[in-house]
Amino acid sequence: MMDEDCSLRPGATDFSIAAIMARQDRPQRPKKSGKREEDAAGSDGAVCRRRRDSPVLGRRRDRDTPPEISSSTPGEDPVSSSPNPVLQERFNAEELRHVTCHLETKELWDKFNDLGTEMIITKTGRRMFPTLRVSFTGLRPDQRYAVLMDVVPVDNKRYRYTYHRSSWLVAGKADPPAPCRLYMHPDSPFTGEQLRKQVVSFEKVKLTNNEMDKNGHLVLNSMHKYQPRIHLVKRRENGLSVPITDLEMEEYKTFIYPESIFTAVTAYQNQLITKLKIDSNPFAKGFRDSSRLTDFESLYSRETMESMLSEQHFLRSPLLENGNLTLEERAMFAARFQLSLRAAAAEVAAGPYGAL
Repeated sequence: MMDEDCSLRPGATDFSIAAIMARQDRPQRPKKSGKREEDAAGSDGAVCRRRRDSPVLGRRRDRDTPPEISSSTPGEDPVSSSPNPVLQERFNAEELRHVTCHLETKELWDKFNDLGTEMIITKTGRRMFPTLRVSFTGLRPDQRYAVLMDVVPVDNKRYRYTYHRSSWLVAGKADPPAPCRLYMHPDSPFTGEQLRKQVVSFEKVKLTNNEMDKNGHLVLNSMHKYQPRIHLVKRRENGLSVPITDLEMEEYKTFIYPESIFTAVTAYQNQLITKLKIDSNPFAKGFRDSSRLTDFESLYSRETMESMLSEQHFLRSPLLENGNLTLEERAMFAARFQLSLRAAAAEVAAGPYGAL
């Protein structure tokens, strides 16, 4: 009788009948090579995972690819940070709960906000463009109200503009803020009936970087982001002439418009903002018209005539007619006077909003 494993017989070869019959009768054994490959892959995957999870390699990868910090990635956990209360609409009088305030120039503000609004600040003060123009509903017709505006920092960061990316990036911590000032609209107080029929425009408010300002301008830091706020204050009949210095001492409601956030600058950073201001600002008409040279020529002609008359008056002054000054000194005084006239004329020619 043939052995069960004929392949083990001494006379059996791979091509003998016994060997062939033994291979057919032998049960198929599972291949171990696949499992070895899976085990190898599993072990390699575990090693790869351990390498990826390694804190040393993680730190090395972080050093190789530093994170970008931009205005949209403030660098602090947004979940843990609570909303800034000064950037929220609020009120402390039940009577003002249902009062609404509409931003009349919202479409224009949206255009600027899409690019990143910038506002020029100067030592002497610069007006805002776009202008905050608002209207109210839900007021008592016979009640008197004051309408105020202020500007508060959006965050505690300082920014810089990168031209190759055309974006604002965080540059560090904010400078110490100046004391917040309230700007009361010069036509205040209004009756509720007046506010229902008209638009309140803050076209005369000015922004400055002069911390010693005595003109009531709003003091800001350059390269910082700010949020304008509108305040409606209910006035008492016996206190209409009393200035408002602390909102918490009054009955008020604050309105916030996120689309009006801007960055204070001493010179425009984004060229698209400059173009949009020229295209939108009615006081920048000379930059848009093809006949602007004629306008400038007429302005120059008028300035030249005024300066000539002033110069003649200056040259006939007792200071120069007393004969104590030499010809060179007289020429020097005349040149200085001419320069001062030119500087004053340039300031006037800039218009109420400055160059833009």
